[in-house]
Amino acid sequence: MSFAMRLPLHSDIGRLQTYLPRFVAMIGVKAWDKRATALLQQARGTAFQSYVVERYHWLELELAYLRRWRQKAGGLSPRMESAASTSALRFAATCVEIDARLNPRGRAELRGRLRDALKSDGGFAPLYIEVLHAAALSSHGFEIDLPDLEKSARYDVEGERNGTVFTIECKHISADAGRRIHQKDFYRIIHELFDTLVPPGSARAVPAIILITLDDRLPAADASRRAIAGAVRQIVNEPLETRVRGAFFEVAKLSYAANFGFDPITDRTIFRERAQELFGANCHAVTTADQYAGLTIVMRSLVEDDHTKPQLEALKAAARQLPTDKTAFVAVQFDDLDFSELLYPHVAERLQMVANYFFATRDSAHIGAVVFSAYRPSRRIDPVNEWNPLVVCWNPAFNEEFKTGLPFQSEIDMQIARSISDTTRSRRATRAEFNRSPSSASYRRRAVRRRRQRGQLARRPS
Repeated sequence: MSFAMRLPLHSDIGRLQTYLPRFVAMIGVKAWDKRATALLQQARGTAFQSYVVERYHWLELELAYLRRWRQKAGGLSPRMESAASTSALRFAATCVEIDARLNPRGRAELRGRLRDALKSDGGFAPLYIEVLHAAALSSHGFEIDLPDLEKSARYDVEGERNGTVFTIECKHISADAGRRIHQKDFYRIIHELFDTLVPPGSARAVPAIILITLDDRLPAADASRRAIAGAVRQIVNEPLETRVRGAFFEVAKLSYAANFGFDPITDRTIFRERAQELFGANCHAVTTADQYAGLTIVMRSLVEDDHTKPQLEALKAAARQLPTDKTAFVAVQFDDLDFSELLYPHVAERLQMVANYFFATRDSAHIGAVVFSAYRPSRRIDPVNEWNPLVVCWNPAFNEEFKTGLPFQSEIDMQIARSISDTTRSRRATRAEFNRSPSSASYRRRAVRRRRQRGQLARRPS
């Protein structure tokens, strides 16, 4: 490798906060303040507006909050340490450490990408995955290089340990990839309809569902969103079962009680699952059907979403960028999944199917594995090794002998899986499937307690 680096990885919030001024200086104080002010204002807007900002731009928001608090209080307290604050500060710290080790061309490229991220809808997400893997690999003893930043190659990360060299190309998959209805466009409509959703005196309103059915895609044009919003406002005061037809959609007013029951569902997870059962797994739904308001808006498309197509396209594009004379990896990051969701058996199985289909293509012979992670802060037992929970899908052509010296081994994967199963609970169900698995540590501890209660197991001596 032409240029190798080892990156320090700190876990103490007192040390990490010292990187914030240098990180902001890399971007430009004026540009950062302008962007941070805009995001903070949006985060304090309506519930629907803040949801979009916090979901897509959690990293920028967290850094903005931490920087403002540090300026106001003179420093960050250890009590402020959380999964989000630690992940955000480590991102900033790693960017500063990488910047100090790059050549002038790479330094200019990194700072340009940081400035461009402030103007994009994706924010820091595409850069986050590269920084995450660079820091994690370095913490596991690998020498790393970032050839794409220095324009010496087309892939993002190159690593080496004990003579074993490998390469990684990182791809970020947007939450809207393959969707007929983009989340941001949907919530923009909901934001425009906020006064309709929560009108004055709405406690006396009869709960109703406004069902919007699209013929195909939700257009991103402002005129299309205004057309849908106008139809919803028109139908709100009409009787139940009224339907209004638009150029590319139909709006219907349905009974809330006939679909969701008489009691409002206040739990978001339960409401989302119930809406998907009623109107399809790909629908988008929001509700204010509580003691203060009485509207639920559901949007769906007659054409099903296809998430596998953009995933496969990203994998094939990465394979073309990676060299064929070295073992290569494709790292894929999702911004529509929480870190714990990657460990659900049905999610891991779906990702394995996509990877196996990719491995069957002729252009993937040099790809050792596809590594899936999430653009979300996560809790870990080991605070030093900052690595998102991974679903690692190995190429069946690679046996254990070929894996020697390579990263993403099963012990790393399973260690993280055990950490997550011990420290988190699923928010999609009352009990997470991986917490009920006999292979999880939490399951084994509960089994030991049960046997002790039954007198079947002697207690340990004190």
